[in-house]
Amino acid sequence: MKKVISFFVLFVLIFGGILFFKLKHKRVIVPTKVVEVKKGTVRKEIDATGIIKPQVGAEIKVGARISGTVVKENVKVGDYVKKGDLIAEIDNRDLKEELKKAKAHLKEVKDTYSKRIASQKLKVKSAEAALKSAVADLKAKKEAYAVAKWKLEREEKLFKEGFSTEQKIKDLRLSFAQAESALKAARENVKRARLDLKIAKRELERLEAEYESQLKTAEANVKEAEVRYSYSFIYAPMSGIISYVSTQEGETVVAGLNAPQFVTILDPNRLENWIYVDETEIGKVKKGMRVEFTVDTYRNKIFEGRVEEIYPKPKILNNVVYYIVVARGFKNVNLLRPEMTTHNTIIAGVKKGVLVVPNAAVKWKNGRYVVYKVVGGKVKEVPVKVGWSDDKFTEIVSGLKEGDKVALSITVK
Repeated sequence: MKKVISFFVLFVLIFGGILFFKLKHKRVIVPTKVVEVKKGTVRKEIDATGIIKPQVGAEIKVGARISGTVVKENVKVGDYVKKGDLIAEIDNRDLKEELKKAKAHLKEVKDTYSKRIASQKLKVKSAEAALKSAVADLKAKKEAYAVAKWKLEREEKLFKEGFSTEQKIKDLRLSFAQAESALKAARENVKRARLDLKIAKRELERLEAEYESQLKTAEANVKEAEVRYSYSFIYAPMSGIISYVSTQEGETVVAGLNAPQFVTILDPNRLENWIYVDETEIGKVKKGMRVEFTVDTYRNKIFEGRVEEIYPKPKILNNVVYYIVVARGFKNVNLLRPEMTTHNTIIAGVKKGVLVVPNAAVKWKNGRYVVYKVVGGKVKEVPVKVGWSDDKFTEIVSGLKEGDKVALSITVK
């Protein structure tokens, strides 16, 4: 019994000593870094991963349109080409000969028909002169006929009155018959001259129409031969970087099977950012929103762009539904390469002039947000209602006022 009492007394003494020690050395929460609550700007952000992709038309495959052996290839992967630079050349000896023949035929058509048409134009002029002469002769013959008729009629009148002779009448009748015959012949000559002119003009028109037809055919043949000949030279359709080469000198390409591809050209300035936004966030994204992103190659460089498109069709990756948001318009695009991974922040909204504190000042405790408010050097735990938050600041809706001080970190003494 004495042992039990002794043990109980010892326990009371020890417990009392510990309690006395704790009361004497009560622990105190002390702020180690204090900031002031102030008005600032906070952004609503959507973080997502993306990939750099070429825009539609930024990457094109350059191929051949004729079959043949590649006799020259001027580029390799990584080369920069300008629009119009010669990339490759296909054996074109047969095409060159065809072009030569087509040009020779065109020259022959021009020379032959120009001579024939010139000759026919001279015939037309000659026919026009003959008609003019025949018309003048007809006029003269009409006048001679009129004179002969007048003389005959006058002489016949005089003969009836007894002032002329039969011989004179016979002579004048012969002259009149000759004038009448000459007039008839002149009229026939005019008809014939007009017919000759008409025939000459028709022949000229026929020659000119035939020449036009032959010329068009010959020119079309030359153009076709030139086009086919041009197909043997493969030129860069746009400026850019050679990203792929598939055909080398000495290889034979066959057009019409699989389109013979020589190279792929990429325009490094026409890239876009495909951002994979989770289905829970896509409703917040709108066209025109600003996008900030980095790539692993340039971790400290921020690229900026704008949301240009939101694809309606989802992309499912690892059983998670994403939607592709396309951003364009970023500067320094020449630093980027297709398939680079991007780390994106889409700015869904901006609030200016609101109360903000650094993110580190806000704590989640017992199911609510709290801050450690500093008053008179002492720390007081205060519940707050928060709004938006970004990578730096959190908006304080209620619980604090401008000028209050809060602790970013505390220690216990």
